[in-house]
Amino acid sequence: MHYKIEKEASEFRAKYGFANFDPIRLKSLLLKLNVITLFKPLSENFSGMAVKVENARFMLINSNHSLGRQHFSISHELYHLFIQENFTPHHCSAGSFNRKDSTEYQADLFAAHLLMPKEGIISLIPDHELGKDKISLETILKVEHYFSCSRKALLIRFKELGLISSKTIDNFKSDIILSARKHGYYDSLYRPGNKDVVIGDFGSLAKRLFDKEKISEGHYLELMNSIGFDALTNTNADEVN
Repeated sequence: MHYKIEKEASEFRAKYGFANFDPIRLKSLLLKLNVITLFKPLSENFSGMAVKVENARFMLINSNHSLGRQHFSISHELYHLFIQENFTPHHCSAGSFNRKDSTEYQADLFAAHLLMPKEGIISLIPDHELGKDKISLETILKVEHYFSCSRKALLIRFKELGLISSKTIDNFKSDIILSARKHGYYDSLYRPGNKDVVIGDFGSLAKRLFDKEKISEGHYLELMNSIGFDALTNTNADEVN
């Protein structure tokens, strides 16, 4: 199963113009794929969900999670939308790698291979660190910022690649933000963000439906308000307060 998922992730990358050494700009990719994506504050164990209706695709991502975790969640949902057969919408807890749920486990594996391809990881690791438990904090920081991934996801990926043991993983789980700052990295990757951000033509679709009298004015205003835009005053909702 691992090889099949890795192949699917590699083919997905190639199809949309990404080599296995390249980081993916996920927001740009979502636009290219016409996946309408909303970022909203959700409960801790709700990383996101995806919905597919014929050729239309939608995604909801938890803006309360760190940006790195959001990136993994997006990659996870891409599996549901573009790879999984007979997909039915459900909320996900991406990154749990729960083997008891085969579909969610496969989505997590796909996300790991898509976001952090083996060739790209290996290319960023110095030769003297290419062995089990030889990896340094400096290299971990470099790799996770290059691929814009969470520390948890990267450590799991390193373990899968045989670069780190369960015993050593614990050494890199604490003081993540502080250590990043000390090494000159911005800490935004480890913090929540994207609250109420919308990717895609959600607003255009809502207006089109309203203009064609498919939905009422009240429904249109409600839809626009859900993405933080007050259609009556033509302002973002947070600018009014």
